[in-house]
Amino acid sequence: MEKSMSGKVEPVQSVISTNVFTAICGFALYWGCFFTMLMRNSFMDMAIEELWYHLYLRIVFLVGSAVMCIVIARKADWFASEKGRRFQKAGIGLFSVVAAVSSLTAYTLGSALPLAFDCVAWSLAGMGLACLLMVWVELLSAFARRSCVAALVGSMAAGAVTYLVMNLLPFPFNIGMLCVSPLASLGVLELLERTCALAMPAFVSLRESRDKARLAPLFKGVSVSYGIVFGLSIGFTTQMEGTGALFGAVALALIAGAGAALLVFCNLPDFVREKSSVRLLFPVLIVALIPMSFLQGPAAAACNLLLLGCYVFFEALGIETALDIARTRGAARIHLVGSSQACLYVGLVLGHGVGLAATSSGVMDYAMLSKVALGLVVLLAVVVTIAPVSPLADAPSARRGDEGAHGESDAADGAGADLWVCRCREVAKGAGLSARETEVFMLLAKGRGIEHIQNKLCISGHTVKSHVYNIYRKMGINSREELLDAVEQAQATRLADSEPDAGR
Repeated sequence: MEKSMSGKVEPVQSVISTNVFTAICGFALYWGCFFTMLMRNSFMDMAIEELWYHLYLRIVFLVGSAVMCIVIARKADWFASEKGRRFQKAGIGLFSVVAAVSSLTAYTLGSALPLAFDCVAWSLAGMGLACLLMVWVELLSAFARRSCVAALVGSMAAGAVTYLVMNLLPFPFNIGMLCVSPLASLGVLELLERTCALAMPAFVSLRESRDKARLAPLFKGVSVSYGIVFGLSIGFTTQMEGTGALFGAVALALIAGAGAALLVFCNLPDFVREKSSVRLLFPVLIVALIPMSFLQGPAAAACNLLLLGCYVFFEALGIETALDIARTRGAARIHLVGSSQACLYVGLVLGHGVGLAATSSGVMDYAMLSKVALGLVVLLAVVVTIAPVSPLADAPSARRGDEGAHGESDAADGAGADLWVCRCREVAKGAGLSARETEVFMLLAKGRGIEHIQNKLCISGHTVKSHVYNIYRKMGINSREELLDAVEQAQATRLADSEPDAGR
């Protein structure tokens, strides 16, 4: 049976450019909505004239996004279940409903809605888009690293174009596109899940994930500080008159930031993996903030656009870094991405809040705020130079777990405890199996069938078959009998190697 199955199964590496392109198109709809919410009043400025009102609603939107990311990160086990998945889909649908109801009501009344209503609406909108981000993060984790990077960065660039189109369309087409885009994005995601042979990583509990990988407090602080700088910049940009030229310039800045991230991923992969990527932005931020402290008009606007590109660059690096940590450490994806995104959103909230408080009270203008941001960037540069920033905190429990694993292996060597598990681990390591392939291999070696494995690991049967195909290919075998023979041969070799030691 296994021989015939292996000839029909597509390997995980068959994630081809068509699937990546489809993911880019679907994920771009999320980024288009997010950029629209972030850069303008995403209900298209209906009957709203006051700048403070724009900033206030944007703060509420970011608070909703941050709260949802924190909740998802802290309740990652539940959100990984079927009920949690349905909750996220409901949140995505709620965004579309809120956008439609708020916009049409404001248009019908011909005036701004009560502030309390808008605050509730925008906070729910932020939660809904955060849910959409997290379900896409789960899908991207099934792609190989290169495909994941291409889908992430490509979707951001395409999302900038979507943002431009959404803001240039006249009413009510702009509102319609805003309302439909999240639902269409979710539809593309589900289509990919059903039609593509994507091997989703094995479920990792939150407790196990925290033992393997935790974001360092210093890294979180740096992310919040970056968010403050970006929040000040976005607040300044959105007070300018919303013309087609401005929307086009914003889209170009966002595309440039995505392109810079792609160049770094392709040409400096080791630099990114060494977790020193937070230093890359310091020179650019300083170059942008110094003129902003003294200039006004188009020159200051150009500097702000440069900061927008830096924001997209930092966003791309943050998400990919969290996914890479989850991939290499075997940690929960939504836990790490949710934590990192929450830090960035909190910084954006603080940046917008400081800008709103300072400008509305007349204490300082944006030129003075630029000097404050410049001082913060210089302070960050000093801190990172003195204490190099790593995303990961020390995890003593993880180290103890590794030592315990080695200890168990040594005990098995000496006392014969759980020899079968030890043999399977040796064979899997020798064949170069990934962590999730090892899990499937262990169950195959115990005689478990496809249905049992898919229920045990919470993955589809097609995904199990993809893993089986990869296992057979890497081990150079064609059936489960040959797999068991490989395990038995490993045991015979172990015993033969141990006999001379016993004789001595």
